[in-house]
Amino acid sequence: MSVSVRLISGSIANGALLAANILIQTISVPIMLGWWSAQQFGLWVLLQTLYSLSVVFDLGHQNYLGYEFQRLGTRDAVRRDFASSIPAAILLGTILLCFWIAVPAFRWADALFGDFVPAELMDDLSGSMIAYALAWLVTSSVGGILGRALIPFGYYARMAWWRFALLVCVNLAALAAVVSGGDVLDAVIASSVANVVVNIAIHLDCFRLWRCEEIGFAVPDLRRGWSNLTRSLFVSLRELLAIGNQQGIRLLIAPLAGVSLLGAFTATRTLSNIAMQGINALAGPVEPELLRYLREGKSEPAEAAVTLSWIFVLGVIGPACLLLQWAAPGLFLWWTRGNFHLDPLLFGSLCTCIIVYGFAQPLASIVRGNNILLPQIVANGVSLLITAIGCYLTLTSWGLPGAGFSLLAAEIASFLIYAGAACAALRKLRSRPPIHAFTASVGGGLSVIAGLFAMAVWPQSAGWSSLPAMLGSLLAAWMAYRSLPANMRVILQRRLPTLSRKRVVLTGDRL
Repeated sequence: MSVSVRLISGSIANGALLAANILIQTISVPIMLGWWSAQQFGLWVLLQTLYSLSVVFDLGHQNYLGYEFQRLGTRDAVRRDFASSIPAAILLGTILLCFWIAVPAFRWADALFGDFVPAELMDDLSGSMIAYALAWLVTSSVGGILGRALIPFGYYARMAWWRFALLVCVNLAALAAVVSGGDVLDAVIASSVANVVVNIAIHLDCFRLWRCEEIGFAVPDLRRGWSNLTRSLFVSLRELLAIGNQQGIRLLIAPLAGVSLLGAFTATRTLSNIAMQGINALAGPVEPELLRYLREGKSEPAEAAVTLSWIFVLGVIGPACLLLQWAAPGLFLWWTRGNFHLDPLLFGSLCTCIIVYGFAQPLASIVRGNNILLPQIVANGVSLLITAIGCYLTLTSWGLPGAGFSLLAAEIASFLIYAGAACAALRKLRSRPPIHAFTASVGGGLSVIAGLFAMAVWPQSAGWSSLPAMLGSLLAAWMAYRSLPANMRVILQRRLPTLSRKRVVLTGDRL
């Protein structure tokens, strides 16, 4: 399968996954609130948070190995790392299950959750987490590593489609249990059973692909597995810091600005995150290709992958943010049913965060893909610190825009750290950063940012303010494209699929 088809298939799969996630969140709330009490729904939300926190060390281990697979890329390295990871993965999953079994056995639930979970729901909480932990051990402790091990061989899109099928089936099973009159524990059990059933199909497919690629199996090397596990703890720390950076700001806004303003901030951030979903839809499939080019020492294709990511931000995300800034006031009022009014400066600062985030993604992929751990921890730690200090200093005087500007400062700091680390990594790999494309992209990004804040300050002239910003963004995208070597432009033009002239199979199979 060609690179262009893999990118298109991966982007469509990611887009479908994100769209399904948004749709499920939209329809789940009224359905669950229609059949459950507010306390039961609150317990369901708490369970999702506890589940995410419970598997953070497992996911850190899996993500570290996933980037090791892509960094090394050979069948021998994948075979040895995968085999060596199995004992550690089973150990982590078993520890998680034993912990949640111990919670009710030793009456820890009352001490941990008694202050905010009603006594009549405590058994549901413990039973649900045991069911989640058991399903994780059976399906995902080793299965998550297996899926990541196939990505270096061109199966990112296929794994993304399986994630889409898993998301839909698990959530439909939970909703079916709810409308059938089941309680929270029934919904968790139904979703866990669906998880196991779908994962049987996923594992059978992965093992078939494993045989097709002739990767084979090896005897686990416990020393190698332990080394990977200990190094993955830094990735888990990064994930914890990222969670704190994303969720911790809510804990700051509530006491400093009040619960009502917290609701307004959350709703505003949700609306602005629509543009971020577009970045994530492209960044996922681009990352394996970028890391493969770097691994194979192909400097020009790697430079093209980074540049094309920036062109996407300038040509699609930038204009989309400008359009959102123009349409957001009326859309936001309708969406929140008049309960909140949009703060244009807050929304502009959040959209600016997304622009900076988009420019940072290919640089962060280079750092993550080479498992350079220190810059990742520093970037997330500095971001968390800047957000906390900024909110504390500005919320009481500036209101919600202070939180937005704090997040923007944190995003810029993270971008600069990743840029420095990525340049160092590229020099070590004897590759060069795309300086000309970077310069053009920064210019276009600044044009969009200026336009966003001009529209926020002078809303009555929002249309006129957006035009020069949009033209500047598109001009910068053209300049970034022209900065590519002539032979790479020819290759890109030749590889772009013309859907009207040939059929493109988007199933994710590697031909």
